[in-house]
Amino acid sequence: MPRSFTLSTRAADVLCEDLGVDLRRFPFELEYHGGTTEERSRIREEVWRELTDRGLADGREPNQDVEAALRLLHSPKVDIAVTWLETATEEVFRARTSVSGGLGVRAVQDADGLRVRFADPRSLVRECTDLLPEVSAGTLEAATVNTAASDGPETDGDSWLTDAEHRPPGRGGGRQLWAARRILTLPTERIGYFFVTGDAADGEAPRPPAIGWRDTEDGRYSITARRNNDGADWNTFAPADRQRLAAYLTEQLNALASG
Repeated sequence: MPRSFTLSTRAADVLCEDLGVDLRRFPFELEYHGGTTEERSRIREEVWRELTDRGLADGREPNQDVEAALRLLHSPKVDIAVTWLETATEEVFRARTSVSGGLGVRAVQDADGLRVRFADPRSLVRECTDLLPEVSAGTLEAATVNTAASDGPETDGDSWLTDAEHRPPGRGGGRQLWAARRILTLPTERIGYFFVTGDAADGEAPRPPAIGWRDTEDGRYSITARRNNDGADWNTFAPADRQRLAAYLTEQLNALASG
């Protein structure tokens, strides 16, 4: 059983089509190869030959474990997407960890394609948080603010998180707004997110609010959201290390399991 394997972008593209799986789910971005039917056919032949030479396929039959890993990425019971932006280079990191039953798979996209390996489903959270650079928690005071306290147009869904990364809360307000503004105006080295998605068997896949984080010159801070019973939305900005982010992820996974 290949505990890990790599796929070029061409191989991932061909396998998407031939196996009927979607490896382009967020946050992955895989280009299409071959502009004509003839080019596509040639690329397909080359890909299957390469996979066979590497022991990942036999003719046009993928190795059973390779196929199992890709089908799990296509249709998981629980899925966590991890992505972040390096602000200095504008490079984007993209990864997904998917689990179903006793099987887990983690895939990371780099410039060459996908790096895929099997993972222990019991270590789902650690598989995700270990991807992050080791950065200590920030030192500034945590803050919780109502989204209505921010200047600018209203936002829907998870869009508040994107807005929050690029502009601080509005002027005025009290101590909490002031504390949030201090965090959000720190020079940022890295901006990232976790997106947890549940099983879509009963309809639309449940997705809790994104868990955001940002690495600054002062350390790491998390950005989390909650909605009160009265419908009011609140954002919390707080110092966070890997362990704190792991606790947020565990909380969301437990909520999915009990829901």
